[in-house]
Amino acid sequence: MSAAVHIQINIIPFLALLIIRLNARESLSYTWRNRALRFGMVLMMGVIGTGTSAWLLDGREGRPARFLLWLTNIIYFECIVFAAFLWYLYVYDIVKNEVGQRGKKVLRPAVPLIVFSAALCTTPFYPLVFDIDADNHYVRGPFYLLYVGVSAFYVASSAVLVVKACRRETVRERRRTYWRLGSFAGFALLGGIHQVLFPGVEMLWPLLSIAFLIVYINVQQEQVTRDGLTGLNNRRRFDQYIRELAEQDLTRESWRFVILDVDRFKAINDTYGHVIGDRTLKLLAEQMKRVFGNRRSFLARYGGDEFVIILNGMSEKEAAEALEQLRKAVAGLHRADGKRWNITISAGMAAYGENGITYIPDIIALADERMYREKHVHHGEEQDG
Repeated sequence: MSAAVHIQINIIPFLALLIIRLNARESLSYTWRNRALRFGMVLMMGVIGTGTSAWLLDGREGRPARFLLWLTNIIYFECIVFAAFLWYLYVYDIVKNEVGQRGKKVLRPAVPLIVFSAALCTTPFYPLVFDIDADNHYVRGPFYLLYVGVSAFYVASSAVLVVKACRRETVRERRRTYWRLGSFAGFALLGGIHQVLFPGVEMLWPLLSIAFLIVYINVQQEQVTRDGLTGLNNRRRFDQYIRELAEQDLTRESWRFVILDVDRFKAINDTYGHVIGDRTLKLLAEQMKRVFGNRRSFLARYGGDEFVIILNGMSEKEAAEALEQLRKAVAGLHRADGKRWNITISAGMAAYGENGITYIPDIIALADERMYREKHVHHGEEQDG
């Protein structure tokens, strides 16, 4: 393939990623996932840029060209493997419903990346991954398949996470989200295999540009149904989810509906201001994600300081224990100065089919009534104290 054709093929996905990245900066909310997605786009643009540069430099005479060939190829390989690793973390965070991957928890999955990076750093002295021959031509090294294997490992692992999540997920919207994530892995693996078998014809970057566009559109759609403050599902998504449940047979498994809110929330707002009030709601949402995120659950901000949790496949005892875990987690939160936030919650729970009730809005109303009973008890205990 000529250099001109190579540039023409790569310029389109590069510009597509650039446009998506610039738009994402303005349109996507500031969360770990969206930052990871934006950084992944930057890495892919770096891959396309360095790959094109290496192609143009290949066979050029002179030491400067040789040095740039080594440099661009090292950056090229490092960006690809790091992008695959970042994609795995991104998918893991979504599937596990967590709030960011950082610190010690990423060390174990990072081991293949670290091994590859160490091998890549030695390449100018011990050409393991690739080599530059006497005529300044790129040559695959004996450990080239290490790069392929590590990249494929992360992409394939993310695909496995998606498949497992799809098999246990009952909500159609979330299943669609998972399948869109899985399509990225499909495009990446297809393009990667093609590039390994036919190194002169690169289809990986156009395919990945399409995959990034699919993922970006999915994120844009999700933001319409996300609460901007807490990151949980908003009331619009909650109403949609209830309509989806109404179309299903809920008698096959146990379904429990929980309504909860923050005790004395108005007093918190009046005393400390709305900034602290918002911080209180965000802290509660974070604990809800930590306690219920790895369970079959649907979490939403119902309105104001009220939240809803819909649990699937949990017994009454398990649900009650999880709620107690949430209460303790919220009560144990500390401020930056070491003092407790002193946040308490009231919650009410009702089960599908309880007292013969199968109309979901009535079940939610029953849970709401029980939540207010508990709230009155809490206020009574406060007055007694």
